[in-house]
Amino acid sequence: MNKGLKILSGIGAVLILLIIALIVLATVLITPERVKETILPLAEENIHRKIELGNIEVSLLSGIEIHGLKLYEKNGQDLFVSTDLVKLKYQLLPLLAMKVVVDEIRLEKPSIRVVRYKDGQFNYSDLIKGADSETASKNTQAQATPGSEPKNGESDLPLSLLVASLLLQDGHLVFHDHVLNDKAPYRFEISGLQVAAQGVSLTGKIPLSVQCQLNESPLTLDGHINLQPFGVDFDIAMKDLDVVAFSPYFKESLPGNLGGAKLSLKSNLLGTFEALGLKGSVSLADLDLILDTMPEAPLENAEVNVDLDLLLDHKKDLLRIQSFDLDFNGIKLGVVGEVDSVLTRPILKLTLSVPDLKIRQAIDAVPQSLIGEVSSLDPAGSLSAEASLAGSFDNPQSLLKSVQVDLEDVQATAGGQRPAFSGRLLLSGDRLNSEGLQVRLGDNNADIKLTASRLFTPPVVVTADITSKRFLLEPLLLGSASPGAAAEEVTTGSNQEQGSKEELGPFDIPVHATGSISVAEALWKDLTIRDFIARYELKDNIFKLSQMDGNVAGGSFSSTASVDLRKKGLAYSANLGLNSVQADPLLTAFLPKAAGSLLGAMNLSFDLDGRGSQWKTLSRNLSGAGDMLVSDGRLASPGLVKGFSSVVQLSDLKDIQFENFKAQFKVVDGKVQLDSQIISKLLKLSPKGTVGLDGSLDLGLDTRLSPELSARLDKGGSVTRYLEDQDGWTQLPLLLKGDLSSPRFGLDPKGINRQASKALGQELNRQLDKLFKSKDSNSTTEAQPGGETEPALDPGRKLLQDSLQKLFGN
Repeated sequence: MNKGLKILSGIGAVLILLIIALIVLATVLITPERVKETILPLAEENIHRKIELGNIEVSLLSGIEIHGLKLYEKNGQDLFVSTDLVKLKYQLLPLLAMKVVVDEIRLEKPSIRVVRYKDGQFNYSDLIKGADSETASKNTQAQATPGSEPKNGESDLPLSLLVASLLLQDGHLVFHDHVLNDKAPYRFEISGLQVAAQGVSLTGKIPLSVQCQLNESPLTLDGHINLQPFGVDFDIAMKDLDVVAFSPYFKESLPGNLGGAKLSLKSNLLGTFEALGLKGSVSLADLDLILDTMPEAPLENAEVNVDLDLLLDHKKDLLRIQSFDLDFNGIKLGVVGEVDSVLTRPILKLTLSVPDLKIRQAIDAVPQSLIGEVSSLDPAGSLSAEASLAGSFDNPQSLLKSVQVDLEDVQATAGGQRPAFSGRLLLSGDRLNSEGLQVRLGDNNADIKLTASRLFTPPVVVTADITSKRFLLEPLLLGSASPGAAAEEVTTGSNQEQGSKEELGPFDIPVHATGSISVAEALWKDLTIRDFIARYELKDNIFKLSQMDGNVAGGSFSSTASVDLRKKGLAYSANLGLNSVQADPLLTAFLPKAAGSLLGAMNLSFDLDGRGSQWKTLSRNLSGAGDMLVSDGRLASPGLVKGFSSVVQLSDLKDIQFENFKAQFKVVDGKVQLDSQIISKLLKLSPKGTVGLDGSLDLGLDTRLSPELSARLDKGGSVTRYLEDQDGWTQLPLLLKGDLSSPRFGLDPKGINRQASKALGQELNRQLDKLFKSKDSNSTTEAQPGGETEPALDPGRKLLQDSLQKLFGN
């Protein structure tokens, strides 16, 4: 045998002896009795809880196995922790020094029962408090007697628990919470619990890893925990936790009924019982929520993602929100601030921000039943908002302290128009103001100065002043219906279709609004309106236009109006006045088909009353009266002038020039009752009758021709002499029928009869004069005193003349 072999044999022999020695020492030092003698006093001294141990098995390789371990509640009756098997692994080398050092504990299939009592204490609270007080006591004692010896027998304990590793496998935890309902506590369950702790110490950091199923949802924790003093630092991950089971804890703070939600999170939990922070991301999927204020618009399958940084100061009952960035179906909201008394009666002090909200995206994100018909307006643009909230939920209306909203090209389509708003709105308390607010409508721009107060105490008081340097009316009026288009619609019979629609109103608008509209220059086609100013008021659901003035077509206009919104179909009255306004530019702009038909300076006064928002009702209930004067003008309507010239056989009459066109009119039963007179050097026309609101004509047209025109018609005067009036003008009784677009002229039968009777009477008188002329010349005369003679009175002639006058009215 060589030397190397001898050495190896020696080492092997030593190892064998060492193993035998370890086996012998393990058998001697580690017995079930010694284990019980070590563990039970340790438990009683440190945790003050009753512990039961079942069978104990010892093996050199597998360590110590404890079957049937039971740790009881403080009352010594209810189980706190129980497990089928506890494995204690010990170090081998300390056995040579007659010491048993356990450095790993493994619990298999433990069952844990955690209870939170009505006063907020847990069934393990005494363990933490006891450990803290005991540690403090030992530290104090150590400082008072440095170098003191251990108690008798303490150094003789063969078993030392220097646990470096704690493993828990396939555990089960049940949590009972009595805080919300003491008689029927809420119950939550953790299954498949896997725990791994390294470097276990009562005073140091314990690295900890936890995996489990919380109500069948996967949950993992990785980090460390401090037992004395208590503290945690964990990375937490959870997926698809059913939130409805936990809704009792936040039901009072929930603004509605939660139907479903799946919670997922990936966050860091850091702090102590007194101050606990949560930072990371949280998401809710499949969110179903019926809001108390909007039950008709439930949230269905919504998605909410939150990036947060929160700190809960349990001692102060204060929640600090360092950041809370929420994304709801693409709509983003940021929150920072504090919530005081968060666990009792929350009091808010928060700042909310909505950055760069795309309105179309937001419309698609919310329930369609919530936005109703808003989507039909096709809103677009973007806005940003920041709001300050302070107060409690007891008075939610007072929570909102201030809001700033920045609008950027916010648009909507309504009434054929698509206005776009830009600027800033500021809310402070119950008062709203605007800064740099502008509206754009096509090529038009206007500034809006808006103020509102009493926003939460109706009626809301609003003042809105609108100013513009230059405004094009054509895009505005053509967007809905221009006056000309409206007139055409009436004449084409569309009033029947309109009449079938529902009447507007009544309205109850809790607003008191006042304001003005000022436009330096407004243009409608070739018509320019300068210095336009209007002042309005809406109060008690009555809209009043107290002033609407401006300069147009060489003259000016003024108007007032009132609309009663409290009545179905609305009720309104208006007054319009024109002063020296040229008629042709006005007609050209608003009634293009009548362009060039009437020229002259127009003065008009018109009072109007009516009710109805549909034409059928409007035409039946419209009434009014007014008068008009057009001076130094010309009537050049092709249909009117051509028809008139044809009936009076004046083919060269192209227009009717006049000095005055006077008219008085009333609106009754859907018709305009007209009494007018057109006076010129050659003609006198007296239209009298009705003009329907549908454009129909039924006018008697008393026509007087000057002697100059009469001579052109009847050079000998053989006919016209019978139609002369007392001024020597020829009188023609005409009728005007048809409608404004196709007028029809004809003779008035009644007028013809009157004229014929008059002419016959004149001719009979003339013939009688001839008949009795010769007889009168041959009659004898009687001398009268003073030399005068008197013609003899013929009783027959006198009787005939009287009879003719009675017959013919002359």
